[in-house]
Amino acid sequence: MITVRKAHLDDAALLSQMGYSSYTHHFAHLWHEHNELQDFLFQEYSLPALQAELQSNVSCWFIAEDTDPVGFAKVSWHCPVDENGPAGTLLHKLYLLPGETGKGYGEALFAEIVRMAQCRGETFFWLEVLDANPQAYRFYSRQGLTPIKETIFSTPSQQSTLHILGKRI
Repeated sequence: MITVRKAHLDDAALLSQMGYSSYTHHFAHLWHEHNELQDFLFQEYSLPALQAELQSNVSCWFIAEDTDPVGFAKVSWHCPVDENGPAGTLLHKLYLLPGETGKGYGEALFAEIVRMAQCRGETFFWLEVLDANPQAYRFYSRQGLTPIKETIFSTPSQQSTLHILGKRI
């Protein structure tokens, strides 16, 4: 079984490596332009970006470990879905390293993040999932999340539909 710990500044290099590896493995095929993918990866997972995020209070990163790291998550607490609410924990990312899916790690990491949110007094939990990722959509549906609305993620060369899912916790 995994343990989940809050990431600290000295975890930035590990998160960078895990981010590049897991995102590229799971999602690179969805990008039409290689340079846009590289820009996105740099913005999300470069060492300077992660060092800045780990020193801010905007979001929290968590690392899931068995014997070795197997995945990570990023959340923001008490974040509104939109101007009309509701507000709750936003799960920005829950990624497993290549070769670590299908072992129950995703469910365990998800359950631990929900538990942390409840301990913080949160009553709502939400996330965005790409339309082009039906496996993730099914995973989150099994965790009890239901559709709220859709939005669009745009780059200069493409648009992708994002499903916003949520649940009361």
